[in-house]
Amino acid sequence: MILKGALGLNALLLFSLLIAIVARPWSVALGLLVAELMVLWFTRIFINHQEGSAGTLTIDRIEVEPNAIFGIALPGPLGTYTLDRFSAVRVEYRSAPIIQDTPSNAGPHEIVWLVGRPGTPDVALVRTSDREGREVGRHLGALLRLPVEETGAPIEIRI
Repeated sequence: MILKGALGLNALLLFSLLIAIVARPWSVALGLLVAELMVLWFTRIFINHQEGSAGTLTIDRIEVEPNAIFGIALPGPLGTYTLDRFSAVRVEYRSAPIIQDTPSNAGPHEIVWLVGRPGTPDVALVRTSDREGREVGRHLGALLRLPVEETGAPIEIRI
């Protein structure tokens, strides 16, 4: 949703820039050009850091298609991979601000990955919350016969 808005803002600014070049003073066009370059820079960051794909996981392979927006494929894994091209299931713990007043998925969460061997991309399988990632990772590891590793696990301090 954010990416579509950023691309829409880029299109609006480009259209406005073209109109300003023809009908306005150069100072207006220069201001729009600077604004467009800043928005384009942020849009590039959004595109490079987007996550997510759609696919199908079976007992012997995974088929992955990257996200697309307006028919343009975004960065991400693409193709069919046999499971022997993966070395492990990784549970990655991620921290995030906990928002008390708003029901959202913004709090701490986990992402369960298939870890690719050299030449094979890592593939995100599922995002979980409430520390369910460890259990999901164990089940997937057992089902796919792959070892499970954890990164960024929270440290428990007992007093």
